[in-house]
Amino acid sequence: MKAESAIIITIAVCVFLSFYFSLLSFMTTEDLMKQQFVLLAVYSLLSGVIVFGCLLIYLIIMEIFEKTTLTRLQISTPLDEQQQNA
Repeated sequence: MKAESAIIITIAVCVFLSFYFSLLSFMTTEDLMKQQFVLLAVYSLLSGVIVFGCLLIYLIIMEIFEKTTLTRLQISTPLDEQQQNA
């Protein structure tokens, strides 16, 4: 669960930076600085999307791994042994 929390915080920071750089681009008078702030905003937003995609892939892999492990445990312990142990 620690990895998910860290990734969500990273996504939040990336989105915040994206909006902040967009705001700075509106406040700047020079065209070159506006372009650079817009590029920084786009890069921040893209990095947030990439990190979010990594989180989704991580969660999907963990879900599949848990289902596979649970299925293997159920197959390896027959129902008769479970009833005798109970």
